[in-house]
Amino acid sequence: MLLRSMTKHVKDQNWFAVALDFVIVVAGILIAFQITNWNEAKKGKLIAEEYLERIETDLHWEIRYLGRVSDYYGTARAHAVSALDAWSQPAENLGVDFLIDLYQASQSWNLTQRRATYDELLATGRIGLLPSASSRSSINNYYENGLARFITLQNNTQVNYRKTIRSHMSDVVQRAIRENCGDEHILDQDNTYYIRLPERCEIVVPAEIVRAAVNALFANNEVKLELRFQLASHDTLLASMRNNIDTANRLMADLERTSE
Repeated sequence: MLLRSMTKHVKDQNWFAVALDFVIVVAGILIAFQITNWNEAKKGKLIAEEYLERIETDLHWEIRYLGRVSDYYGTARAHAVSALDAWSQPAENLGVDFLIDLYQASQSWNLTQRRATYDELLATGRIGLLPSASSRSSINNYYENGLARFITLQNNTQVNYRKTIRSHMSDVVQRAIRENCGDEHILDQDNTYYIRLPERCEIVVPAEIVRAAVNALFANNEVKLELRFQLASHDTLLASMRNNIDTANRLMADLERTSE
């Protein structure tokens, strides 16, 4: 209709009307373009908010997860300390608790990262939708530096002590410990399983087997040296996890301030 009107005005040489029609067309195009931009901006904002919510969910999960892992390795470390302290007394004073401490100090948990949302942001190029350069920088720093922290965590769970103690300890004792003192699998609030290491447990093994195992391991200097290194690895591991939890909490605080 507008085109017919403009054509008629041109034929009639009504240039004012032609100019008015032209202004109306241009204004309509600009308004439509602006509405499209508003819609795209609104859509991008909603997508960014969804990603930020997912990042925060991942961070909450990771903080809980690392807290569980810290508890696990804290228990393993306590067993390592107790076992090393045992060398300050005569072997004849030691019994089954010494064997349990030696074995439990070797327990480990296969660690994992939760970074699917961040990887999706990178893969889709949508990280640019996040509301500020500071939030993008904070998220990048957390996950890229987190990769290095994760490698540190993995390296400190893969030391020789686990192989050493399980090579030298009696099979009878090991089976008794695994059956009575093994990992406890707990279902978390978000339907995720985690494992817990019991702080104390009891095993029943013939006294002569216990005595022979205690004497053999007490006299084995390799076990003692590897256990000492295991304890140092536990300390590094726990410090790294504390650092990761602190960093995750700081990132969450930054994102909450950004979203306000």
